[in-house]
Amino acid sequence: MAKQIFRQALTAGFLLALAAHPGFAQDNSSTTEPPAAAPAPAGQPDPKLVVAKLNGTDITRQDVLDSAAGLDPQIRNNADQFFPQLLDRYIFLKLVAEKGRADGLDKDPEVTSLVQESVRQIEDNAIRQIFFKKLIDEKVTDAQVDARYDELKGKFDEDAKKLPIEREIAASHILVKTEDEAKALIAELDKGGDFEKLAKEKSIDPSAAKNGGALGWFTKGAMVKEFEDAAFALKEGETSTAPVKSQFGYHIIRVTGDRNKALPTFDKTKEEVRLDLVEELRQQIFKDLKDAAKLDIVDPTGGMKPAQ
Repeated sequence: MAKQIFRQALTAGFLLALAAHPGFAQDNSSTTEPPAAAPAPAGQPDPKLVVAKLNGTDITRQDVLDSAAGLDPQIRNNADQFFPQLLDRYIFLKLVAEKGRADGLDKDPEVTSLVQESVRQIEDNAIRQIFFKKLIDEKVTDAQVDARYDELKGKFDEDAKKLPIEREIAASHILVKTEDEAKALIAELDKGGDFEKLAKEKSIDPSAAKNGGALGWFTKGAMVKEFEDAAFALKEGETSTAPVKSQFGYHIIRVTGDRNKALPTFDKTKEEVRLDLVEELRQQIFKDLKDAAKLDIVDPTGGMKPAQ
C-alpha cells in the first residue's frame, strides 16, 4: 500500500515537473549549503547516518529527507514510511545528474541559463535577508523597543485609570424545577443545611455535582437579568430568602465574594512590540521603494475577474 501511495503521489506530476522546473529534481546541496541538521529526537535515527554509498560518495539520511522537500505533503509527512522509495528516487536523481554531466550537459546553454537563473534567485534571497537584517539591526534597537514598550504601557495604564469601577461578585446557586422545591431548600438552609452539599445533591445544573453550585466571579451583564438583579442585591455571605425565577428554573443564590473588578493590565511583551516595529519598518521600506520605482500595474487580479 505504501509503495502504491508513493507512486501515485510521485508520478502524478513527476515528469511534467522534471521537464518544466529544474529545481524539482535537484538535490538541495547543489546550489547552496544546507542548514545544519538538528539533533535527532529520542528514538529517531541520526540525520548523519550514512544510508548508502554512490560511486564512493556517502548519502546520509538527511540528504534523502532534504531531497523530499518539494514533494507532496503526504510523502513528506510520512518520510520514514516512504524512506526506501525516497532513497531510490535520490539515487536516481544523482545518477541522472552524473550521466548528464559526463555527457557534457553542464556546458549546454540551456543548463547554464537555468543555473544562472537559480543562482540569481538564491542571490536575491540572500540579498533580501541581509538587507533586512542590517536594516532591523540599525532601526529596531533594544532602546527603541524599550521606548515604544514604555510609551504603550504608559498610555494603556492612563486609559485604564479612567475606566469606571465595576463591582464583581462570586456566587453559588442551587437550581431546581419548581418554586416549592426552592422554598423547601431555603427552609433547610435556614436550619443550618450545607449549601454546597445540597447543591451537589439537589441542583439540576449539570456542573453542580462537581463544583457545588459555584459560578465563579462575574460582573453585571454576565448572567440573565432576574438572576443578576437578585445576586447583586445581596452582600457577601448572604443567601437569597426567596426563590429567584429565571428561564432555567428557580434559583437559591448565595454570594461568596464581593470586590471591585481589577483594572486590566498591559499584556503585550517586548518581543511583540519588537515584531510590531519590524512590521512598521517593512511597510515603510516597501512604500518608499514602491514610490521611487517606475511601476505600472496592468492587472492586479492576474486575469481573475470578480464574479458577476
